[in-house]
Amino acid sequence: MGFQPFGYRFEIKSNLPPKAAKAAIRSKKAGIFDPKDGARGWIAGPFICLWFSAFDRYGPMLFGLISADSFGTRVHGRAGSDLNGVLMFTLITAGVVVMMITDGAISATQPLAFVLVFLIGAPLIYWFAHKDRKDADPLVHFLRKALAQPDARSRSTAATRKLRKGLRLVLNGDYLEGPVTDEGTEAALMRVGNRGFLIIESAPQNYLQTALHDGGYVLEVRKGGPSQHYKAERYGRAAGSAALADDAFTFEEICETMSAYIAGADMPRFVKWRPLETQA
Repeated sequence: MGFQPFGYRFEIKSNLPPKAAKAAIRSKKAGIFDPKDGARGWIAGPFICLWFSAFDRYGPMLFGLISADSFGTRVHGRAGSDLNGVLMFTLITAGVVVMMITDGAISATQPLAFVLVFLIGAPLIYWFAHKDRKDADPLVHFLRKALAQPDARSRSTAATRKLRKGLRLVLNGDYLEGPVTDEGTEAALMRVGNRGFLIIESAPQNYLQTALHDGGYVLEVRKGGPSQHYKAERYGRAAGSAALADDAFTFEEICETMSAYIAGADMPRFVKWRPLETQA
């Protein structure tokens, strides 16, 4: 994995031609000034830049290139928790040092300032950028979903699947309009950022909820009173995500679990429930 303060590399391939791929992304992304969290941004020629919030200039960001290949379209680049802030810090710091050395303006007291910046400040900034790089995962999930083309079988299955009635989606405290479906739930989950949450509710004391935390998703279910509140733990290992904690799940696993809850089906085999301790 290595140290990745400038985000992690991603690559997405689609059988859409580049022009159609760009149109699909534009049609599904949020408006730049949309007050609710979610992927937004711009496409200029082969370049794409997405970010998550209308208010946080230094939040999760994705930057990449869109190009044609033999398959259709390839999108690749980097995604991280604060690409904008880390890059600006690096460029400004390097520029200040070069200017001071070139002008001979370094005094006897300034080496201490350099030590504080380079040996304390910079490592902290880069470490937190590396640690929180997975905060940009919702942007990558959005891009992958926008460029995917479900086959006829999956569309037919979704149309005939029986779903529980009386469910409501709550995204970051706001109730969403319309019926609760797999597609709508997945779209809402892509708008859950750090400190956000998504709830599927059948009653005030009956719900399934998830939140993004440390690069994975935590999951809880409530089936009545406080004594029936459970937290999900993993049974087995996460495919392709061995570094996840026992109580953290991937985006795909959360989608599968929520799909089962919506349909009133058995939970996936990788989920086991542990009662949450309640305070007297």
